[in-house]
Amino acid sequence: MTDLKLIESENKHNFIDIEKESGFVAKRPTVTPKEQTIGLSVSACRAMNVDDYTHCHISSLTELAETTRLYLRFNKGEVARNNFKLLKPKDTSVRSGATISGTTTVVRKVPRFAAIVKKPLKDRKTELRICKDTGLYYIPIAPEFEVELKDLENPPKDAAIYKILFNGNILNIGETNNLARRLKEKKEKGVVMHQVFYSPMNTMSDEERRSWESWHIDNYVNLHGSLPPHNHQLGRQSD
Repeated sequence: MTDLKLIESENKHNFIDIEKESGFVAKRPTVTPKEQTIGLSVSACRAMNVDDYTHCHISSLTELAETTRLYLRFNKGEVARNNFKLLKPKDTSVRSGATISGTTTVVRKVPRFAAIVKKPLKDRKTELRICKDTGLYYIPIAPEFEVELKDLENPPKDAAIYKILFNGNILNIGETNNLARRLKEKKEKGVVMHQVFYSPMNTMSDEERRSWESWHIDNYVNLHGSLPPHNHQLGRQSD
């Protein structure tokens, strides 16, 4: 087909040309947590005006053991124990993104953030959200049953969401305002447990706790096509 005939053919059709985009879901600000750094996407750098700053406070408004939000507070301060250095390309632009360095401390001090870092790299990319109260961007970190109960005979009395495992398989996902009492009840009902993992939720409301329980049960059903063996419904009333 000659060029002229090709042009005439194209003019007869309403083609929709696909425009190139860079990055992951290009316009959504994302971060990628790693053991020692937090990678910022180009869109995240632009959304937070990272070009103007040299450092970043990583902060929480609740106890670190139970936080579900890590706020990014960029600044022009000096390196300090609570002020992480911002690394940019040599030309100091953020056309290829940027990196918050030295975040090993965050991994050690924030169990739910550590749970993200343990995931495969492809599953760590997280979309930032904006806090309506502070106006700041934050990294959302979900309760991931990040604490393993070491002594099954002496569980804490924490409010929590939990999962019970037998031979490595999840038997039950639940929530309670007293983990020790709930596990005792499960044992009395004949539930055999090899492992228990939980997320403490002493600073959360009953409604928030139930919401996270339902979220995890929904994820299990989406993955396996059915409820865990000892779950009988999608979520339930609080203890």
